Amino acid sequence: MYKAMIVATVFGAALSGAMVFGGSMGTCAAQTVLDGSAAHVPGADEAMKKVAATLPHPQDARFRHLAAHSVDGAGVVCGEVAESAAHNAHFAQFGYVTGHDDPIVFANRPLPAVIPFGEVNGWINDSVHLEDLEEMGCAPKGSYHAYSEKLNAMMNRRKQYGVN
Repeated sequence: MYKAMIVATVFGAALSGAMVFGGSMGTCAAQTVLDGSAAHVPGADEAMKKVAATLPHPQDARFRHLAAHSVDGAGVVCGEVAESAAHNAHFAQFGYVTGHDDPIVFANRPLPAVIPFGEVNGWINDSVHLEDLEEMGCAPKGSYHAYSEKLNAMMNRRKQYGVN
């Protein structure tokens, strides 16, 4: 009788733990902070959940360099996020205004030698995210201008439809 109660209690605790971490056994919505920077950042948990939700595999998100500040009376959390735990994972910059649904994520990928014509709009749209991050105080002043200049120079050099 006692063994049955213990098994039921342990099994029940395992199920309730699964609910806390995502609703099914084996699924975990927790994110990892690589450098411990979230410890004293107000709103870090909320920001990490919102940013991770923008990724294909939120449970694999890795965060670092988290910081918080205020902009026009709103709390802003800034930092970097990687989509995987790979040793050489690429980190994107993000900014999140506490209490909002949509974080801003700038892919922060290096400009390639040639941007295929079909990818031009994606690069331009991504550069706008850097401008938003700069306005939020998550990127240094002038970073959008410098990146935009490089992107525009590259666009002016590319061949379009075999012309140029």
